[in-house]
Amino acid sequence: MIDAISFNNNTLRYLDQRYLPLTEEYVSTKSHQEAIEAIKTLAVRGAPLIGVAAAYTIILGINSFKGSKEEFPPFFAALVADVEASRPTAVNLFFAAARLKKVYAENFKDDTIEALFAKMNAAARKIHADEIANCDAMSRHGVEQIKIDLAHILKTRKLNVLTHCNTGTLACCGTGSALGVIRLAWQEGLIERVITSESRPLLQGLRLTAWELEHDGIPFVSISDSSSAFLMQRGMIDFGIVGADRIAANGDTANKIGTCAHAISAWHHNLPFYIAAPVSTIDITIPDGTHITIEERNADELRTIFGTQVASPTTPVLNYAFDVTPGKLLRGIITDKKAVVGDYVKGLAALMEE
Repeated sequence: MIDAISFNNNTLRYLDQRYLPLTEEYVSTKSHQEAIEAIKTLAVRGAPLIGVAAAYTIILGINSFKGSKEEFPPFFAALVADVEASRPTAVNLFFAAARLKKVYAENFKDDTIEALFAKMNAAARKIHADEIANCDAMSRHGVEQIKIDLAHILKTRKLNVLTHCNTGTLACCGTGSALGVIRLAWQEGLIERVITSESRPLLQGLRLTAWELEHDGIPFVSISDSSSAFLMQRGMIDFGIVGADRIAANGDTANKIGTCAHAISAWHHNLPFYIAAPVSTIDITIPDGTHITIEERNADELRTIFGTQVASPTTPVLNYAFDVTPGKLLRGIITDKKAVVGDYVKGLAALMEE
């Protein structure tokens, strides 16, 4: 099993994903500033994993606190604000921070500082354990939905599935969200081949998903982001499944840039396109995707490829890290509780009340 992140002896250890697949480099740190930088620079990435990393980063921060109990509230507020500012789109980060803020609010008045820190540490570990369990649940619900929707194809042959970016252990701690569904479907004999798009500009599909699939011995082929429509036209893709960084109340979904183009192509070719994400990724407070903050990253991520200049340094660039796929393009949203299909406004609202 790939060990993407762990926390022991007050030390955060993570696999630096910037160097995969050519180099497997693990980093250990006790510094919350270094952990924040790891989140910012995508050394740690993937919405659920970012949430886990954010929780442990807050723990690293409070472990460094040396003041009195009376001095802790402003320190904690500033610490959480710094962590929340590291990545604006992935709601899991804010979910993790909110969980720890809740522990603080409920226990600060009556607990000693040592008891408070112990409860916050336990909460961070619970977030990590929950994400692993969420992957297993998503996988089961996803495979059940695929068997229903694609039963007509499965009567005669196995399926070819498109996925985008990375949604496996490297992104989710456990088996993965979308890639977790694919893994279980392959184990059950439903998948012929995985088609992973490169996911420009940082190539998470080509570098990371391909690395995980090769690690597991699952048949796959990597493609350029722009070729999925052609493969659908040729009957080489049966369905698509991706993860999510934030899901609005109506099912509009923010995911890695390029997702919307794949979804539009799938819609045009009458192919199912799914989102797989834990319930913690649903932001029921925003009505639709227009309210999702979309991170714009450094232009040099496009103008250079791993340090090699491929465009003039003065080339104007728009480098949005995510796009928003309208809910109407989706066949279903697969969560750790169940698969939601049809009316996402009602379905997601009911899901959040369970």
